[in-house]
Amino acid sequence: IGTDQVAKSAPDGYTLLAASSGPYSIAPNLQKLPYEPLKDFAPISLISAAPFALVTHPNFPAANLKEFIALVKANPDKYTFSSSGTGATAHLITEYFNSSADLKARHIPYKGSAPALTDIMNGQVGYTFETVASVIGHVRSGRLKAYGVSFARRSSAMPEIPTAAESGLTGFDIGAWIGFVAPAGTSREITTRIAAEVRKAMNAPDLKERYISLGMDAVANTPDEFTAMLRREQERYGAIVKRAGIQPVD
Repeated sequence: IGTDQVAKSAPDGYTLLAASSGPYSIAPNLQKLPYEPLKDFAPISLISAAPFALVTHPNFPAANLKEFIALVKANPDKYTFSSSGTGATAHLITEYFNSSADLKARHIPYKGSAPALTDIMNGQVGYTFETVASVIGHVRSGRLKAYGVSFARRSSAMPEIPTAAESGLTGFDIGAWIGFVAPAGTSREITTRIAAEVRKAMNAPDLKERYISLGMDAVANTPDEFTAMLRREQERYGAIVKRAGIQPVD
């Protein structure tokens, strides 16, 4: 609803959208929308990156990600993975991980992250990828075991956990994000100026620390860089949806 509202707003620089991967990059591949993300907005800059972490019950019989992959690969369809719902970011990232590692496991969708993680902590489901923000407390308390994070660089909030790429999945680099976009037609002068101010803000030490406390990383890029990234993201999630056989909703 919010995304559609901004798409129909005046391109004067006074109405911005804090766009996110769900409604912007994933939803277009799953349902008919009243807006077109790649046409109806003028990208400005990323403002945050939210890494996901692969987590299991603490007693899962693998010491590291390489052992995890070997175990699940050797037992097709034996293990289950949960998500906050079919087509959710967590679901698609886990599907992407499974295909990247050549794993076959059964998807158990839930209505939200909390019940999806609860059943992993109870030992009823095998694994999932969920945001660092939602799992960090459980990992540090010993209720969950983390094997790797989803971005190519380590999470500032959980620097002790290696990346999936470090553990052998070369090129694995995916996660949630938030970024500012304006209505299409907003002048280049306005988007460039706002992007420059965003970069200044994201480099402020106090803001970086605040983001880390929320399980995210403060990031920024240029309008051109963000535009190219958004195109890649929509195409990539489209490929994940197709490969996983998820049917779009009319």
